[in-house]
Amino acid sequence: MSKFSSAMLPDKISIVLGIVLFLSPWLFGFASVQDAALSAHIVGAIIFVIAISEVVAFKIWEEWIGIAAGVWLLFAPFVLGFNTHVEALATHVMIGLAAILFAVWSMSDHGSGRMTSSG
Repeated sequence: MSKFSSAMLPDKISIVLGIVLFLSPWLFGFASVQDAALSAHIVGAIIFVIAISEVVAFKIWEEWIGIAAGVWLLFAPFVLGFNTHVEALATHVMIGLAAILFAVWSMSDHGSGRMTSSG
């Protein structure tokens, strides 16, 4: 795997996270929990679009949006009041942690010079 493509791995994983989050109300059975479903759809779309833009042309602010989206996912169940719905809570927390992890990983890879063409 080239240095360029390995540095893009967290961004590519974030694309998948965005898709899974967007589809999660149907996949994990919380489509009837309106606030949870709406949060999953909106933040899933944001993570997907930001991750696509990172693959096309990396900008550090995109990672900060990814981190903010992850933090929102951690707090959304409590702010929006669906923390008693286990599937919605677990999905938001797990994908939120993953979004933060992959955004930090991507920032680390891009900041370390792994995106350069030199050895």
